[in-house]
Amino acid sequence: MKFLWAGCSAVYLEVSGLSILIDPGDHVKPDEVSKVDVLLYTHEHSGHYDYMNLMAIYEAYKPHLVVNKGVFKLIRRKVDDERLTKLKAGEMVDLGDVKVHALRAVHPGVHPLVYLVEVKDKAIFHGDSSAYSSYFQAFSPVDIAFLPVGKPSPNASPKDASRMAKDLAPLISVPVHGDPQEMEDFQLRVKAMGLETKVIVPELKKVYEVL
Repeated sequence: MKFLWAGCSAVYLEVSGLSILIDPGDHVKPDEVSKVDVLLYTHEHSGHYDYMNLMAIYEAYKPHLVVNKGVFKLIRRKVDDERLTKLKAGEMVDLGDVKVHALRAVHPGVHPLVYLVEVKDKAIFHGDSSAYSSYFQAFSPVDIAFLPVGKPSPNASPKDASRMAKDLAPLISVPVHGDPQEMEDFQLRVKAMGLETKVIVPELKKVYEVL
């Protein structure tokens, strides 16, 4: 598995020959990646969603889109119906080698979501820009968790992210959606809690090979 973080909560993954892009906003352009098989959006706020970039990625790679209600309202007449799935909390979609499960994020917006993405034998959690919820325990355990630690979210924090890490029991934890101080704070909290998870504080657009 390879991943890169591109700012905010934008994450690009290559897993078992499949390419997955989550919340690219305008941080990840089509020519910066080799392909996109599945494109996910947690919610419609800027930083996570950018209409022009979404359409550019869609035209370049024709991925299957998995989106929340807010993004669905904005694009439902712009992409092919058979390549678009709207999820609500508690729902999932089976795309063959990729399964996506959704729970409600603790964040403003039109039904914002967090995701569990299963690719063959790997389980990946993406925490949107959410605060903590005990409901996320339903996704435990996971192989890697991308956990929001703060700015510019009004409710994400290093404390809430460390609580997510405790509940999800990830092999690897990656702080996203925060500034360097918040990412460091998260790392220190995880260490203080004695959690058995490897923390990778990501550098912008650096490719990491894990698992």
